[in-house]
Formats: sequence, C-alpha cells, structure tokens
Amino acid sequence: MRLGAALRQRLRGVAVARLLLSPRGRKECVMRNVARAELAPQPDSWHNRIAIREPYLILHHWLSIAMDTEPQSKARVACLATVDEAGQPVTRMTSVEQINASGLTFYTALGSRLAGEIQANPHVSLQMNWPHLERSVHIAGTVSPVSAFQAQLQFARYPREVQLSMHGIQTRKRSLLGKIKKCLSLILSEQRLPKVPVPPNWGGFLLSPTLYEFYRTCNKTPGRQCMRFRRCLTLPRGMRNETLRADRYDWVFDSSVQDS
Repeated sequence: MRLGAALRQRLRGVAVARLLLSPRGRKECVMRNVARAELAPQPDSWHNRIAIREPYLILHHWLSIAMDTEPQSKARVACLATVDEAGQPVTRMTSVEQINASGLTFYTALGSRLAGEIQANPHVSLQMNWPHLERSVHIAGTVSPVSAFQAQLQFARYPREVQLSMHGIQTRKRSLLGKIKKCLSLILSEQRLPKVPVPPNWGGFLLSPTLYEFYRTCNKTPGRQCMRFRRCLTLPRGMRNETLRADRYDWVFDSSVQDS
C-alpha cells in the first residue's frame, strides 16, 4: 500500500517528535529508521498528536528534564540577541519565566538598553542551552510588550528579597534559622510586612516564535540532530497542501544531521 505525500510527512514528523519528547537515555536513532517509522503503527497518544502542531510542548518537556536533572543549573536562563541602532548584534542573558502556545515571556527594566533595542527592532533570537543533556534550542521571532497586569502577577511571584532588589534595596542575607525566627516574630506580633510595589519602569515582553530549532546529540550518529519548525505565515489555518509539506498544521518542519 502506497502512502500519500502528506501522510508520509506527517508520520515522519510524529516519529521525530517522539524522539524529541523521549528521555535522554533512549538510544534509538529515529533518523536511521524513518522508513520503518512510516510503515509501523504509531501510538495515538496526546503528545504525539499535539507535538507537531505546537512545538512549544517539546521545549516545555526539555526544560522540565533539565530542571529535574540539574536543579542548580538555572535552566531557564537564555541568551537573548537583539540588534542595535548601528545594525550590530547585541547579546545578554535573561530568564524565561513563561512558556506557552503564545510564546516565551521574559521581564526587564522598560528603560533599559534591551527595551530600547526591542522597540526599534522587535526581531530577536533566543538560545537555551543545557550542556549536561547535550541539548539546545534556538528560537527566533518578534517581541511585543505584555500587559501591566501580567507584569504585576509575575512580580508578585518573586521572593521579597528579589522585589526589593529591583528597587535598589539590598537586604541582609539570613540563615534558615534567622528566617524562621523572623516569621515567628511577625506571626506572634500580628504584624505583616507591607507589599512591595511594582517598579514603575519594570515590565515584560512576549517573544512570538516563527522558528524553533531543537538540537541534540545522538550517541550512534556523528554530529547533532536538528528538528526545525517554521511557522507558516502565508496561508490561513487549515489551508496547507503538499507543496508546503505541512499537511494542515501551522508549522512546517524538517530534520537534518549537522557535523560537530
């Protein structure tokens, strides 16, 4: 039985997505078994059905693995690249606070150089790297500011020491015993610390991806595997065809193996 081009492409993408969603210890190389994956029956799990439609789920899964295996590695820290007025690339480290279907959210001072460069040119690139997993993710897209309410909710999630530091107030580090004594004294005296207000020049930005590139090292194949998702912006939802090799999804995907 011959499979249609769109169906073959869909099965091929599901097979590679299963590899990307698998734990690091899995040794099977899907790139060498594309033919077998096309003909073999695929389990109809929720992840397999949704992964090609929304590649952010793969990023979410990889981030969870990185945080579980190395809790002290600051897995949410990413390298963000912008372009200055002279057209030169500028990079800095930032923390990715939220990841969902809309994109990736990070926060900074609204009067900073980063905010000014984003306002002048909203096209940015972001790289997340986890050396202990031999995995990395490259994301490119456009940036837009988040609402003041969303920034306020994120500010409330930070520890009090971090909130005060955003106002330029440095607090003395306390030991665990000192923190317990402080909390008990406040409870017994029925006093509550006043809430720290959100700095007026602090806010967040949403990176709406148009490109995801997932890189990982395969034990049996030299080089790195790359699974690439490009958002299809030329056709409305549900209008994909065989020419784009994207079936009916919003993401056009391809895979390759790169030399080390």
